[in-house]
This record gives sequence, structure tokens and C-alpha cells, in this order.
Amino acid sequence: LNRSILDKGWHRIELATRSKARYTGTHVITVNPAYTSQRCNVCTVVDRKSRESQAVFRCTSCHHTDHADVNAAKNILTAGRAEHAQPRPGVRAGARKPRNRVGRKANRQATAAQATAQTEPEPAGIPRL
Repeated sequence: LNRSILDKGWHRIELATRSKARYTGTHVITVNPAYTSQRCNVCTVVDRKSRESQAVFRCTSCHHTDHADVNAAKNILTAGRAEHAQPRPGVRAGARKPRNRVGRKANRQATAAQATAQTEPEPAGIPRL
């Protein structure tokens, strides 16, 4: 089984997924899968005995019952959402967002329009013609 898994080239699949995600503007989050099939999604208790068989998960603490793979998938989703909520290392808080790829001329015109709108406030009671 180990050789069969290693022959599949999981690293290449991850690289292809990351490349496609970069192209589409999405993020790929890797999650440590340790104990996700033994952890209850409801009460987060980890117990080896909760995994009764390949398909049945029954929590020994809260008696939550679910398909084992569905329960593990819910745990991985929860871990991924928690990982996504944390700030990524190397990214400053409040870092500048990338500009739209419009072109230099359009960016200069938009910046000039914003600057004139901010520097020339309209006097109270006098409509601008």
C-alpha cells in the first residue's frame, strides 16, 4: 500500500493544484490529517475506539454517529477554515492590495480624479456648475 501511494506522485498533484489555484486566484491550504478520523466533529474528543469500523464513527463521549469518512472530512474542513482565519506569516497586516491590471494611463487618470475630488471640497450652499 505504501509503495502504491508513493507511486502516485502526491507532490506533483499538489504542485498542479497550487498552480491552478494561482491561475484562478484562490488559495490552497494544507492541513495535517493526523487524528482527523478519530476526532469527533461535535465535541472534538479524540478516541481510537470511536472509529468502530471502516465506515462507522460513533463518539464514545457524546454518542454522535456519522459515516467515518464524512466525519473526517468535516474535521479537515474545520481545520482548514481555522488555518485560513489565521494571518499568514510574512504578510503584513494592512498590506496594500494589488491594483487592477487596467494600464498605466487609466491608473493615472483614476488617481488624478481621486486627488482632485479630495482636494477641492464643494463649498456649502453653492452648487458646482
